[in-house]
Amino acid sequence: MTTGTSILPELRIAVANFRPGSIDAGSTGRWDQMMRWDKAVSALRAWQPHLVLCQEISAAAPGGLRASLWTTANALDMFPLLGPPAPALGTGTYPAILIAASAGLVIIDAGPAFYRTSAGPQPAWCDALVQIPGWAHPLRAYSVSLPERSSTEQRSQADHLASRIASLGELAVAGGNWNSYSRADTITAAALEVAPRHLRPARMRYTPQDRTLSPNYDVHDVLASVGLEDVAAVVAPGQRDPHHGTPAGTGSNGRVDRVYLTRELADAASRHDRQDIGDNDHQALMLTLDGPRAARAIPPESPQ
Repeated sequence: MTTGTSILPELRIAVANFRPGSIDAGSTGRWDQMMRWDKAVSALRAWQPHLVLCQEISAAAPGGLRASLWTTANALDMFPLLGPPAPALGTGTYPAILIAASAGLVIIDAGPAFYRTSAGPQPAWCDALVQIPGWAHPLRAYSVSLPERSSTEQRSQADHLASRIASLGELAVAGGNWNSYSRADTITAAALEVAPRHLRPARMRYTPQDRTLSPNYDVHDVLASVGLEDVAAVVAPGQRDPHHGTPAGTGSNGRVDRVYLTRELADAASRHDRQDIGDNDHQALMLTLDGPRAARAIPPESPQ
């Protein structure tokens, strides 16, 4: 803990997907995109987060990629860090992290340091190591946006991300669009049957003997294997609707937007909120960590 630095009473971490419209969209599509952006920014302003984990910042936005990023950051009085382009070709989207430096947060490191290596796929995330006022140890935040069309690619990304988190041995939070299911949710067979078919290869398994669909939990299980906890299950187990904007049990998308914490921080999670941002696929999320509890958290031991 930094000597003479008071502990931040609470740390607020938001997740927001700025999914763009089609590059060829007409005026109506651009208007819808602007309305989604305005709803997302309005929700974030109301929450006043210290960190925002952003997905799908778009190069197709008016003014281009960096203008879009800085417009969003300036609207929230935050400093932006831009991640690598999404692995899927032609998407033109990027993850990013916004940091409230005015609240005393200090950026120590940012990554990934490189975008592509022969050892694995291009990362579908970006990260920042941040010193929080009064915390004994820094926090590494990951903004994640996994591929939506391939369970194999999702698993590969999850393997690399989980291995990185475990190898660094830091306090960590990873949030974003996982494009898959959590074991904390109850996904019924009926809900899977009515899901759009293009979502099935990445999110479901098929049993040919009885022709049934079941949820694919590979991504969640990989994260859990290195000690990451689904925040919604930690804060309010069994008391939330796993579906976005629909009554429990009637939706089919599931809770693809989630936040995970290293187990050492789970006890500090005090609130988990969601907010409609005018998008059928995504909601904005807010995780609140109790400052004094988080400040005392000890990172898991690094194997290196």
